[in-house]
Amino acid sequence: MDYRDPLFSVIVFFVLLLVVILVTIFFGNLRDRLREKEIEKLIKNFDYIDTNDIKNPINSLMLLADAYEKEGDYERALKIYLTIQKDYPNNIVLLKIAKIYFKAGFLKKSKEILYKILKTQPRNKEALKILMLVNEKLGEIKENIDILEIFSELGVDLPKERANAMIKLFYKEGCKIKDFCEGITSFNEIYKKYPFVKREYIEYLFKTNPKKAYEILDVYEHLDLYWFREDIPQNEKFCNILAAKRLVKCDIKAPFEIEVLKHIPNNLAELEFEYVCNNCKKTFPIYSTRCPKCYELFSLKLLLKLSPKSDVEYIEF
Repeated sequence: MDYRDPLFSVIVFFVLLLVVILVTIFFGNLRDRLREKEIEKLIKNFDYIDTNDIKNPINSLMLLADAYEKEGDYERALKIYLTIQKDYPNNIVLLKIAKIYFKAGFLKKSKEILYKILKTQPRNKEALKILMLVNEKLGEIKENIDILEIFSELGVDLPKERANAMIKLFYKEGCKIKDFCEGITSFNEIYKKYPFVKREYIEYLFKTNPKKAYEILDVYEHLDLYWFREDIPQNEKFCNILAAKRLVKCDIKAPFEIEVLKHIPNNLAELEFEYVCNNCKKTFPIYSTRCPKCYELFSLKLLLKLSPKSDVEYIEF
């Protein structure tokens, strides 16, 4: 057969096409084998994962990514989840990706993924809850109110989320959204409806009406809000606090830390504050309305702590 014959060209074309297909299949299988070996290698770094059970590499990868996420290594966890999603797309993995983007601070990216989930599963409660966290960080409170209405339709009441949204609206522009803000024109009315916001209400009162704040606060539960103030009332309610600051004498029994301050020289120790979450039991040096770890609202409680007092002197360099 002459090489200039059109039939020869057709045969060559199909031979080349077959070679390309075979090479593609070969390298595809090789890539899969290399990936499985890499998975095995990665999993062996974790003693608590059964390395003999590699029959389901996806489950193993999920365990590995979860371990990285718990350690705070969001970059590696995200890479694994994205790899899984590429080969085995599903909303469970997408939700994991959205959570990591949120924790890592990529709020817009997280929101984009959550919308993708809700497009196919508009009643996915976990996705809706994460979206509320993202919106809160972005300051998009009105969108959260729409989500709260979706939860109401699903028969789920979220009073803490409602109270939190009302407080944020109140500080931003006033709670003026019809139906949602019905009967709410002041912070006092938010507090009456949701008594668990007492700390936030007292904090607001110290800016607007300190006298009322002192009247309704709990002496020790809200001590950090007024410990450093100079207008503490000179009455029996605050007797121990004033005594701990060496301003009066008081024989009323107080919590251990306050009693110690009452009876030792004022240059030996000082009072410090920590906050423990009633939900996840983690402690934090700074108060926040939402727990930084588990994201539960109004769950941080005050802990008193004594530490050696140190006088910082000015040092010239």
